Amino acid sequence: MGKQIRLGELLVEKGLATAAQIDEAVRIQVGGNRRLGYILIKMGILSDDQLLEILSAQRDSPIIKIDAAISSEVTKVLPRYLCRKYSVIPIAKADNNVLELAMMDNSDDTAIADIENYTGMVVKPVLARATDISDAIGRHIPFSAKDLFNPHVFGRATKVFAAIALILLCVVGVIAYKYMQAEKFGSISLVGDSRTYKNHDLMLGVEKDGKVSLLGHGAYAKGYYSVTFNDIKTLQGFLEQKRKNFSDKQYDWLMWVIASQAQNPSGS
Repeated sequence: MGKQIRLGELLVEKGLATAAQIDEAVRIQVGGNRRLGYILIKMGILSDDQLLEILSAQRDSPIIKIDAAISSEVTKVLPRYLCRKYSVIPIAKADNNVLELAMMDNSDDTAIADIENYTGMVVKPVLARATDISDAIGRHIPFSAKDLFNPHVFGRATKVFAAIALILLCVVGVIAYKYMQAEKFGSISLVGDSRTYKNHDLMLGVEKDGKVSLLGHGAYAKGYYSVTFNDIKTLQGFLEQKRKNFSDKQYDWLMWVIASQAQNPSGS
Protein backbone atom coordinates (compact mmCIF):
# COMPACT_ATOMS: atom_id res chain seq x y z
CA MET A 1 0.00 0.00 0.00
CA GLY A 2 1.39 3.41 -0.96
CA LYS A 3 1.86 6.24 1.49
CA GLN A 4 -1.45 8.00 2.25
CA ILE A 5 -1.58 11.58 1.01
CA ARG A 6 -2.26 14.06 3.78
CA LEU A 7 -5.70 15.68 3.73
CA GLY A 8 -4.38 19.20 3.23
CA GLU A 9 -2.20 18.16 0.32
CA LEU A 10 -5.10 16.29 -1.27
CA LEU A 11 -7.40 19.29 -0.98
CA VAL A 12 -4.84 21.55 -2.66
CA GLU A 13 -4.24 18.92 -5.37
CA LYS A 14 -8.00 18.71 -6.06
CA GLY A 15 -8.29 22.49 -6.15
CA LEU A 16 -10.71 22.58 -3.20
CA ALA A 17 -8.44 24.77 -1.06
CA THR A 18 -5.32 26.84 -1.45
CA ALA A 19 -2.07 26.23 0.36
CA ALA A 20 -2.58 29.50 2.25
CA GLN A 21 -6.02 28.39 3.43
CA ILE A 22 -4.64 25.04 4.61
CA ASP A 23 -1.81 26.79 6.48
CA GLU A 24 -4.30 29.10 8.19
CA ALA A 25 -6.51 26.15 9.20
CA VAL A 26 -3.49 24.27 10.54
CA ARG A 27 -2.50 27.29 12.64
CA ILE A 28 -6.03 27.40 14.07
CA GLN A 29 -5.88 23.65 14.72
CA VAL A 30 -2.64 23.81 16.75
CA GLY A 31 -3.21 23.43 20.50
CA GLY A 32 -6.68 21.90 20.16
CA ASN A 33 -8.29 18.61 19.25
CA ARG A 34 -10.40 19.87 16.35
CA ARG A 35 -9.97 18.09 13.05
CA LEU A 36 -8.68 19.89 9.99
CA GLY A 37 -11.75 19.01 7.94
CA TYR A 38 -14.07 20.39 10.67
CA ILE A 39 -12.14 23.68 10.72
CA LEU A 40 -12.24 24.01 6.93
CA ILE A 41 -16.01 23.45 6.94
CA LYS A 42 -16.49 26.09 9.64
CA MET A 43 -14.27 28.49 7.64
CA GLY A 44 -16.62 28.00 4.66
CA ILE A 45 -13.87 26.54 2.47
CA LEU A 46 -15.40 23.06 2.24
CA SER A 47 -18.90 21.61 2.34
CA ASP A 48 -19.76 18.44 4.27
CA ASP A 49 -20.11 16.48 1.04
CA GLN A 50 -16.83 17.75 -0.39
CA LEU A 51 -14.98 16.65 2.73
CA LEU A 52 -16.69 13.27 2.61
CA GLU A 53 -15.71 12.69 -1.02
CA ILE A 54 -12.10 13.61 -0.25
CA LEU A 55 -11.92 11.34 2.79
CA SER A 56 -13.43 8.51 0.75
CA ALA A 57 -10.75 8.93 -1.92
CA GLN A 58 -7.95 9.45 0.60
CA ARG A 59 -8.72 6.32 2.61
CA ASP A 60 -10.12 4.24 -0.24
CA SER A 61 -13.30 3.86 1.79
CA PRO A 62 -16.68 3.76 0.01
CA ILE A 63 -19.60 5.94 1.12
CA ILE A 64 -22.28 3.57 2.34
CA LYS A 65 -26.06 3.76 2.13
CA ILE A 66 -27.18 3.50 5.76
CA ASP A 67 -30.67 2.10 5.22
CA ALA A 68 -29.27 -0.73 3.12
CA ALA A 69 -26.48 -1.58 5.56
CA ILE A 70 -27.89 -1.09 9.05
CA SER A 71 -28.68 -4.09 11.25
CA SER A 72 -31.53 -4.03 13.75
CA GLU A 73 -29.36 -5.73 16.39
CA VAL A 74 -27.26 -2.57 16.85
CA THR A 75 -29.98 0.09 17.02
CA LYS A 76 -29.86 0.11 20.82
CA VAL A 77 -26.08 0.03 21.20
CA LEU A 78 -25.82 3.84 21.39
CA PRO A 79 -28.37 6.34 22.72
CA ARG A 80 -29.60 9.09 20.45
CA TYR A 81 -27.82 11.88 22.29
CA LEU A 82 -24.43 10.25 21.68
CA CYS A 83 -25.23 9.61 18.02
CA ARG A 84 -26.27 13.26 17.61
CA LYS A 85 -23.25 14.54 19.50
CA TYR A 86 -20.75 12.87 17.17
CA SER A 87 -22.93 12.56 14.04
CA VAL A 88 -22.54 8.77 13.96
CA ILE A 89 -24.78 5.70 13.83
CA PRO A 90 -23.98 2.03 14.51
CA ILE A 91 -24.36 -0.16 11.41
CA ALA A 92 -23.55 -3.73 12.38
CA LYS A 93 -21.67 -6.00 14.75
CA ALA A 94 -18.80 -7.97 13.31
CA ASP A 95 -16.66 -10.79 14.69
CA ASN A 96 -14.17 -10.17 17.49
CA ASN A 97 -16.32 -7.54 19.25
CA VAL A 98 -16.13 -5.08 16.35
CA LEU A 99 -18.78 -2.37 15.86
CA GLU A 100 -19.17 -0.89 12.39
CA LEU A 101 -19.93 2.78 12.85
CA ALA A 102 -21.09 5.13 10.11
CA MET A 103 -19.39 8.53 10.40
CA MET A 104 -19.06 11.63 8.30
CA ASP A 105 -15.37 11.83 9.23
CA ASN A 106 -13.68 8.52 9.95
CA SER A 107 -10.60 10.35 11.24
CA ASP A 108 -12.50 11.65 14.28
CA ASP A 109 -10.38 9.89 16.89
CA THR A 110 -12.15 11.63 19.80
CA ALA A 111 -15.55 10.26 18.74
CA ILE A 112 -14.13 6.80 18.13
CA ALA A 113 -12.41 6.70 21.54
CA ASP A 114 -15.53 7.91 23.41
CA ILE A 115 -17.77 5.38 21.68
CA GLU A 116 -15.31 2.55 22.30
CA ASN A 117 -15.27 3.52 25.98
CA TYR A 118 -19.07 3.64 26.06
CA THR A 119 -19.69 0.34 24.27
CA GLY A 120 -16.61 -1.67 25.24
CA MET A 121 -16.32 -2.60 21.56
CA VAL A 122 -13.74 -1.89 18.88
CA VAL A 123 -15.00 0.69 16.40
CA LYS A 124 -14.55 0.14 12.70
CA PRO A 125 -15.49 3.44 11.02
CA VAL A 126 -17.23 3.59 7.67
CA LEU A 127 -18.18 6.71 5.75
CA ALA A 128 -21.71 8.08 5.28
CA ARG A 129 -23.20 11.46 4.46
CA ALA A 130 -24.05 13.73 7.39
CA THR A 131 -27.64 14.23 6.20
CA ASP A 132 -28.11 10.46 5.83
CA ILE A 133 -26.75 9.89 9.35
CA SER A 134 -29.02 12.54 10.84
CA ASP A 135 -32.11 11.14 9.11
CA ALA A 136 -31.23 7.56 10.03
CA ILE A 137 -30.78 8.43 13.72
CA GLY A 138 -34.37 9.66 13.84
CA ARG A 139 -35.67 6.55 12.06
CA HIS A 140 -33.59 3.78 13.58
CA ILE A 141 -32.29 4.83 17.03
CA PRO A 142 -35.06 4.66 19.67
CA PHE A 143 -35.48 7.46 22.19
CA SER A 144 -34.63 6.24 25.70
CA ALA A 145 -34.23 7.43 29.28
CA LYS A 146 -30.52 7.86 28.63
CA ASP A 147 -31.40 10.69 26.27
CA LEU A 148 -33.06 12.53 29.14
CA PHE A 149 -30.53 11.75 31.86
CA ASN A 150 -27.16 12.43 30.30
CA PRO A 151 -24.43 14.96 31.13
CA HIS A 152 -25.26 17.22 28.18
CA VAL A 153 -28.99 17.54 28.79
CA PHE A 154 -28.54 17.48 32.56
CA GLY A 155 -25.94 20.24 32.39
CA ARG A 156 -28.27 22.50 30.41
CA ALA A 157 -31.25 21.57 32.59
CA THR A 158 -29.25 22.34 35.72
CA LYS A 159 -28.47 25.83 34.41
CA VAL A 160 -32.13 26.43 33.53
CA PHE A 161 -33.38 25.21 36.92
CA ALA A 162 -30.70 27.23 38.72
CA ALA A 163 -31.80 30.37 36.86
CA ILE A 164 -35.47 29.67 37.65
CA ALA A 165 -34.60 29.02 41.30
CA LEU A 166 -32.68 32.30 41.47
CA ILE A 167 -35.61 34.21 39.96
CA LEU A 168 -38.05 32.56 42.37
CA LEU A 169 -35.74 33.33 45.28
CA CYS A 170 -35.66 36.99 44.25
CA VAL A 171 -39.46 37.07 43.89
CA VAL A 172 -39.94 35.44 47.29
CA GLY A 173 -37.43 37.87 48.78
CA VAL A 174 -39.31 40.87 47.37
CA ILE A 175 -42.65 39.50 48.58
CA ALA A 176 -41.23 38.78 52.04
CA TYR A 177 -39.70 42.25 52.21
CA LYS A 178 -42.99 43.88 51.23
CA TYR A 179 -44.82 41.76 53.79
CA MET A 180 -42.42 42.78 56.55
CA GLN A 181 -42.67 46.41 55.50
CA ALA A 182 -46.46 46.21 55.56
CA GLU A 183 -46.37 44.43 58.93
CA LYS A 184 -44.14 47.11 60.39
CA PHE A 185 -45.37 50.28 58.73
CA GLY A 186 -48.82 49.41 57.35
CA SER A 187 -50.22 51.56 54.59
CA ILE A 188 -50.00 55.29 54.01
CA SER A 189 -52.42 57.21 51.82
CA LEU A 190 -52.79 60.85 50.86
CA VAL A 191 -56.20 62.38 50.25
CA GLY A 192 -56.23 66.10 49.61
CA ASP A 193 -54.32 67.80 52.43
CA SER A 194 -54.55 64.90 54.86
CA ARG A 195 -52.36 61.85 55.37
CA THR A 196 -53.78 58.58 56.70
CA TYR A 197 -51.79 55.77 58.33
CA LYS A 198 -53.36 52.30 58.77
CA ASN A 199 -52.01 49.31 60.67
CA HIS A 200 -52.82 46.88 63.49
CA ASP A 201 -56.58 47.72 63.63
CA LEU A 202 -55.76 51.42 63.98
CA MET A 203 -56.06 54.40 61.68
CA LEU A 204 -54.31 57.70 62.26
CA GLY A 205 -55.22 60.76 60.19
CA VAL A 206 -53.08 63.88 60.11
CA GLU A 207 -54.53 67.10 58.66
CA LYS A 208 -52.47 69.86 57.07
CA ASP A 209 -53.21 72.15 60.02
CA GLY A 210 -51.68 69.61 62.41
CA LYS A 211 -54.85 68.10 63.85
CA VAL A 212 -54.68 64.35 64.43
CA SER A 213 -57.48 61.79 64.54
CA LEU A 214 -57.09 58.33 66.07
CA LEU A 215 -59.63 55.67 65.10
CA GLY A 216 -59.71 51.95 65.80
CA HIS A 217 -59.39 49.37 68.50
CA GLY A 218 -56.67 49.16 71.13
CA ALA A 219 -55.70 45.55 71.76
CA TYR A 220 -56.51 45.81 75.48
CA ALA A 221 -59.10 48.60 75.44
CA LYS A 222 -62.86 48.32 75.69
CA GLY A 223 -64.64 49.60 72.63
CA TYR A 224 -63.17 51.69 69.82
CA TYR A 225 -61.26 54.94 69.76
CA SER A 226 -62.47 57.98 67.84
CA VAL A 227 -60.40 60.79 69.24
CA THR A 228 -59.16 64.05 67.74
CA PHE A 229 -56.07 65.93 68.96
CA ASN A 230 -54.92 69.45 68.18
CA ASP A 231 -51.38 68.33 67.42
CA ILE A 232 -49.07 65.33 67.41
CA LYS A 233 -47.60 66.13 70.83
CA THR A 234 -51.02 65.92 72.43
CA LEU A 235 -51.49 62.52 70.81
CA GLN A 236 -48.15 61.39 72.23
CA GLY A 237 -49.19 62.42 75.74
CA PHE A 238 -52.46 60.54 75.34
CA LEU A 239 -50.64 57.37 74.24
CA GLU A 240 -48.28 57.53 77.19
CA GLN A 241 -51.27 57.70 79.54
CA LYS A 242 -53.08 54.86 77.73
CA ARG A 243 -50.01 52.72 77.06
CA LYS A 244 -51.54 49.63 78.69
CA ASN A 245 -54.49 49.72 76.25
CA PHE A 246 -52.25 49.03 73.24
CA SER A 247 -50.21 46.01 72.25
CA ASP A 248 -46.47 46.40 71.79
CA LYS A 249 -46.88 46.32 68.01
CA GLN A 250 -49.59 48.97 68.09
CA TYR A 251 -47.65 51.22 70.44
CA ASP A 252 -44.38 50.89 68.50
CA TRP A 253 -46.19 51.64 65.25
CA LEU A 254 -47.91 54.72 66.70
CA MET A 255 -44.53 55.98 68.00
CA TRP A 256 -43.08 55.43 64.53
CA VAL A 257 -45.90 57.50 62.98
CA ILE A 258 -45.28 60.28 65.49
CA ALA A 259 -41.54 60.24 64.76
CA SER A 260 -42.21 60.27 61.01
CA GLN A 261 -44.52 63.24 61.34
CA ALA A 262 -42.00 65.07 63.49
CA GLN A 263 -39.33 64.60 60.81
CA ASN A 264 -41.64 65.42 57.91
CA PRO A 265 -44.62 67.43 59.18
CA SER A 266 -45.64 68.58 55.70
CA GLY A 267 -45.88 64.97 54.44
CA SER A 268 -43.82 65.74 51.34
